[in-house]
Amino acid sequence: MEPHIGRIRRELRKIWVDPPAFCRPGASPVTDLLHWEVVIDGPDGSPYAGGTFPVDIDFVNINYPLSPPKITFKTKVYHPNIDSRGEMTLDIFQYKNWGAAMTVHELLLHIVSVLYDPMLDGRPVNDKVNDVYESDIQLYEQLACAWTWEYSSAPVVSHYPTEEDERRLNRCAAAAAKRAADAEAERWRRYDEERRRRRQEEEEMLERAAASSAARRKRIASLLPLVTLKRVAAFLQGWSVALPFATSRRRFSSAVLPLSNYTGRACF
Repeated sequence: MEPHIGRIRRELRKIWVDPPAFCRPGASPVTDLLHWEVVIDGPDGSPYAGGTFPVDIDFVNINYPLSPPKITFKTKVYHPNIDSRGEMTLDIFQYKNWGAAMTVHELLLHIVSVLYDPMLDGRPVNDKVNDVYESDIQLYEQLACAWTWEYSSAPVVSHYPTEEDERRLNRCAAAAAKRAADAEAERWRRYDEERRRRRQEEEEMLERAAASSAARRKRIASLLPLVTLKRVAAFLQGWSVALPFATSRRRFSSAVLPLSNYTGRACF
């Protein structure tokens, strides 16, 4: 499934017009609706205050809004919920906890709150930082502050959209919509091909089963007279044993014996 382009565009425009607290547009103009950047300013009262954290928001190959976008910090962050690749793993990113009504705006607010107050109820993705946080909170704050000034102290100027950016986004939206329509048409084409292939296989299987059944019925019909005659001969031979006189039994058996050897040709 392709992401909802119209929904993504509305949420991007909201980031431009009314961004969440401590969030603002990225430094580069948006050229792809499925991949853009937001800058998070370190929240006051946290060891990340004064830092600027560019965050990558990726919708590629994600069925948004049914699934959350991929969020990646582009600078190193000393935090229990952020791994060495910059990926933040929280309960809200899990499919069972995500809802289609949730937005990127709410997701960014949640990330800012976690920067201020790490979530340790689940499984932290950075065990070393988590051990420091639980054993020595002051050392954790010192290290987080040092990392912030070393990796995220460079100022980042946000790029706010111009008319040219709006026209570019219109073209991007049209191109994305065409890609989505082409992908949907391709899926339906493959579905039809698969359905026709399965139907053809079923028809061929039924034809083979019908041919095999007809051949079996024909073989049984050809053997039926021979089998019936041999059964009659066997019955008469068994009945001849019950005759009262030996001479009669021998005469009757000699008359019935050729029938038991019947092979389809006259033998008496």
